[in-house]
Amino acid sequence: MSEVIAEQKHIKPPQFEVRLRVLFATLFLPNAINLSFFPLWLKYRGLDPIQISTMLALPVFVRLLTTPIFTYFADRSPERSYVLIVIGGISFVISLLLFFPLSYGWLMMVMLFLAMFWSPQVPIADSIALSGVNRYKIDYASIRIWGSMMFLALNIAAGFIIQRTNPGAAIPMLVLGFALIFIASFQIPRLGKRLRPFDQITAKTGNAILQPPVLLMLSATALIQASHGFMYSFGSIFWQTLGISAEQVGLLWAVQVLAEIILFQFYGRIFGGLKVHHVLVIAGLVAIVRWILFANAQSLHLGFIALALIQSLHAFSFGATYLAMQSFLGRTIPEEQASAAQGLTVFIHGIVMAIVMFASGPLFASFEGLGFLVMTFVSAGGIAFAYWFAHAYQKSDVFAQPQSAAPGANTIEP
Repeated sequence: MSEVIAEQKHIKPPQFEVRLRVLFATLFLPNAINLSFFPLWLKYRGLDPIQISTMLALPVFVRLLTTPIFTYFADRSPERSYVLIVIGGISFVISLLLFFPLSYGWLMMVMLFLAMFWSPQVPIADSIALSGVNRYKIDYASIRIWGSMMFLALNIAAGFIIQRTNPGAAIPMLVLGFALIFIASFQIPRLGKRLRPFDQITAKTGNAILQPPVLLMLSATALIQASHGFMYSFGSIFWQTLGISAEQVGLLWAVQVLAEIILFQFYGRIFGGLKVHHVLVIAGLVAIVRWILFANAQSLHLGFIALALIQSLHAFSFGATYLAMQSFLGRTIPEEQASAAQGLTVFIHGIVMAIVMFASGPLFASFEGLGFLVMTFVSAGGIAFAYWFAHAYQKSDVFAQPQSAAPGANTIEP
């Protein structure tokens, strides 16, 4: 009853932050297995690099078509949490099919259907969290960090388990993650209807998310994020060619998330005085350095410690990009378009990521680790779009308020 009253009066629901932390902690459990060990499982199943990259990339294309539909519906549903409950349950049921000895074609079908209901979960959860930022002035990074911590913990545990068994152990852990998401979705805070009517931005434009500065910012972040696609597809396999064990592979994925967690804690102090496009430029430059080092890992005879240090650059190449983007969206997009904004983010990011992941198979088959050099050009494209975004923002008469890059700031400047 108290939560119903909170919905009506827009009072913060009980244990709001704690309940969102539980949600984000579970949301990133399947991601940990999918990113770090699912490619190893596919190789264990006998798939070649082209088949692996296709298996990883085609579901991304499905995300492009379906996630905006789910997020659009979530914005117009009485409760976004109800949508998460439904798609969480469907994802869990579909994931159970992975226990069957499926052929390549049937496995592809399962992953495509799973992507339809799995992909919208984080964007909708982000929109709920960003509503909390706007309504109750909560700290988004303190919520999102719990997903990173669970990602880290499961990578370490999964690497330990797979090293002592085989990559087939990844599937039970993946399914368990979906089960926990479904359970956690029932305790998501209910926020009721949107807090505020169409604001000045919406009154002027009708749809804030389609404004050129927003689209350019999402394009910049999409390119920087997509430059990670080669590593997401073949990082684990590449590291094993360098003599890295499955347990160490899990640790390498955990290191990057640990660095991300640390950045989340100090992001405001590090980047609070910078404009958003400056943060994106720094992230793009760090990504370029990261991919150059990985491309030369074999010739430089880099061991586990050196690779771990390179992985720690993820805090900037991914973490800084992600927080700068969410800060911008959280402060410039009206709440009634919050889920749609997250859906558009998935759509734009997904297009670029899918292209990179498709290309990763032939790149790895032909050049192995040297394929990372191609990712430097993708990162450079993100830097170029960041400057274009800044120019468009300054010329825009829609986003009139100067804003900083800090997640907790009241305003955001490009």
